[in-house]
Amino acid sequence: MLTPSERWSWTYCPQRDRLLLDISEQAQFCSHLTSRQLTVLPVQQRFAIAEAELFWQFMDSMESLPLSDEQRLEFCLHALSYQYLQLQAHKSWYFPEQVTSRVQFAELVSIVGTAGRAVALVIAEDTDCVSCLMLSDVQTLAGKTIKAATTVRLLRNRVSPLNQPTMLARSA
Repeated sequence: MLTPSERWSWTYCPQRDRLLLDISEQAQFCSHLTSRQLTVLPVQQRFAIAEAELFWQFMDSMESLPLSDEQRLEFCLHALSYQYLQLQAHKSWYFPEQVTSRVQFAELVSIVGTAGRAVALVIAEDTDCVSCLMLSDVQTLAGKTIKAATTVRLLRNRVSPLNQPTMLARSA
């Protein structure tokens, strides 16, 4: 499996209109981010030590999921590309409220959709919202499908920790 290197670098490709991560002369990661979504258009922006630390933090967070090494690597690189994404408006109206609980950076969370729960990774947080990288597809209340590897910003009351026990009502 690939490991972060100081030779990795972020760059923007105008021909493909995508943010790329140059991994080696033979390998390149192509993100979903276009120029309209980017805060800056990087030119050979070297991979930083802080990014390598995030890489391992994200990889460790996804360890418990039934994903292949290739899938985990792809999700991890998408999560790292988030640093170049413009701040998005939250999309909370697409999802029902959940029991409010504190979720933290790099934590796996559950998001309720119309066809069940989806898993996501918290890749940024602020006081009111969290930005999540979807690790599975989810159908919203409006019937729209949000695909895996898409970043969604949500109010904190729309996500819950993945391993939170489900509270069931008791009756006598």
